[in-house]
Amino acid sequence: MLIVGGGPAGTSAAIRLARAGRRVTIVERLAGAPKPCGGLLTPRAVTALADLHVDLPPDAHRVDFVRFTYQTDGEHRTSKRADLPSTSIRWPRGDAVADHGVVVPRHVLDHHLLEEATSLGVQVLDGHTATAPIVERGFVRGAHVTDSPGTSFEYRASYVLVADGANSRFGRALGTFRRPSWPHAMALTTSYRSGFHDASEIELVFGLRDRAGTPVTGYGFMFPRGDGTTNVGVVVMSTSPSFQVINLPHLLEQLEIDHADRWRLDRSTDTTVSKHAITANVGGRIPMGGSVGPQAGPTFLVVGDAAGAANPLSGAGIEYAIETGTMAGEVMAEALAAGSATALQRYPKAVEDRYGSYFKVGRLTTRLLGNPALHRRVSRFVASNATAAEAYLRLGSNQLRTGSLGPAELAYRAGRAISLVAPDS
Repeated sequence: MLIVGGGPAGTSAAIRLARAGRRVTIVERLAGAPKPCGGLLTPRAVTALADLHVDLPPDAHRVDFVRFTYQTDGEHRTSKRADLPSTSIRWPRGDAVADHGVVVPRHVLDHHLLEEATSLGVQVLDGHTATAPIVERGFVRGAHVTDSPGTSFEYRASYVLVADGANSRFGRALGTFRRPSWPHAMALTTSYRSGFHDASEIELVFGLRDRAGTPVTGYGFMFPRGDGTTNVGVVVMSTSPSFQVINLPHLLEQLEIDHADRWRLDRSTDTTVSKHAITANVGGRIPMGGSVGPQAGPTFLVVGDAAGAANPLSGAGIEYAIETGTMAGEVMAEALAAGSATALQRYPKAVEDRYGSYFKVGRLTTRLLGNPALHRRVSRFVASNATAAEAYLRLGSNQLRTGSLGPAELAYRAGRAISLVAPDS
């Protein structure tokens, strides 16, 4: 069994397969490489790891609260938190879901999962690149692999799992493609020494504007790590009116300037963000809402960001990487036990059953929020009203309750009814 990619999706599948007694090899180009990730594990992600019987990294920083802040043009440059519409709530309780999130640097999480996989007997070829699939008579039979000195060899396997991230070259070599008309996101993150690094609260900031003053569909964030630093970043949806011309480094710099005092970010001089951030900016495209397919072939599956499995309402992807990796590991274990690839075709249906309706509602909602006036009203209301904030967080983090008719569940039902007659988006 060969897995291309050693991120949360690939390692989750490897752990599931190893526990089923299967031989697994992970090919990872560069373990721990910087990724455009805020490092937030939502309660759903915390639960996904627990279901996989994997402990959280020892230094994971617990966060119990989420603050929503809305800044309007002009006032965010001069106002303190007390003057801005801002609401803090606890993570909502869900069906068998943890009551808290954690923040952990992505490279720490990746290393932790790889260590767990290795302890179970998984072979990890770090510093290796799967350059192309081995295809024989239409079936994937492994990969051409190159090590760091440049030596190439063939690695043959009965089945291959594609988990090499948002820019999946291996997936594209197998014919996967992203639906260009479906929403996607761009993210840019960095980290700072911060006096609030040990806060039990993350903050999401709405009301971002580009240089021309055009509202941006998306948000800024501050995620305290508990290690002396806070992760700061911006996520911009492709439905933003000026998405094609938005300058992400400038947007991130302005966010940092506007909120440096409140988050006690270490800014020794009033210069650009790159002068005093302790890590370089890391950015990239985030395919969302199941926008990449096909998810399965006769002898391969595609998971995590390589399958565009991030949440279309937020761009969050860690929980979906762990969940899709686990699902793929289960069906591959069945296929290996049966000596037949038939079980692999259950994977796309399992993904559709779990996420299909939610992803479609999310894509539709993201398109609607591309309207600046609507996005402004919704964002300000959420930041001003605790009930609205809880409903927004419950819906946006996919923590809807079965058998409940709260505001989030009612909004979702309405969105689902509309999505049934609306063109797929």
